[in-house]
Amino acid sequence: MKNLSPIPGSCAVITGASGGLGTSFALECAARGYHLLLVDLPGLHLPELGAFIAKNFDVQAEVLETDLLAVGAEQLVLERLEQRQLSLRLLINNAGIPQNDLFEDTDGNYMRKMIGVNCTAMVALTRALLPALKRNAPSQIICVSSLGGFYVLPRKTCYSATKGFVRQFCQALRLELAPAGVQVGILCPGPMTTNTSNYQLHRQLNWFSQQMVQRPGNVARYTLDRALQGREIIIPGRLNRVLKTMSGLIPAFIQRKLSAYSMKQLATR
Repeated sequence: MKNLSPIPGSCAVITGASGGLGTSFALECAARGYHLLLVDLPGLHLPELGAFIAKNFDVQAEVLETDLLAVGAEQLVLERLEQRQLSLRLLINNAGIPQNDLFEDTDGNYMRKMIGVNCTAMVALTRALLPALKRNAPSQIICVSSLGGFYVLPRKTCYSATKGFVRQFCQALRLELAPAGVQVGILCPGPMTTNTSNYQLHRQLNWFSQQMVQRPGNVARYTLDRALQGREIIIPGRLNRVLKTMSGLIPAFIQRKLSAYSMKQLATR
């Protein structure tokens, strides 16, 4: 196993940092010695998180409250890094918007926002910060995709499509950036208990499906360990990894029937 400690003075930018997996990433990175620039929407208690980390860890914890869909948001992130003279060596593209309803029941503006945050904003921020990542190489990019990005999932039509985009974008980017010393890892988690709503949904799953659910803190720790070892596709949870391997042996039409059956459990409640 490689040394997981960052180079002294390294900074991690984490989007969607104010809750769930983003907060777990922030705490895990701080514990490993990364200075932080935490990014999320205003009004989500991001300053309180930054103050907590700065008080309890020997790192800087900058916060930037902004909408990543706003024009020029990625430049605000870059400017803050330059103003604070932070040496960027880790970008975690975690910000994302979920979907749990049928396509026809999902508001059109909500879907446009989902595509914008999950795909467009992620690409724009990665592009803006790439020169700094290359300048400070060796460095890392971790993008949060999903196990859902591999499958056809009713009630997650747009969401699973955006996560498939994230995975394929990152796989190509990994090949492009390898010579420059910038490594790209793709996190593909299964369901996580990131908030009360998710907890309630997961309680409605059958026993087998509940075994796939992961805690955000464990996911963040596992992801950083594997990414810093050079892993490309990162799937937390032994059962999730086994099922993903087995799915490659199952014909596509059977996979679609299994996915439809699993999601039907939620539709009937």
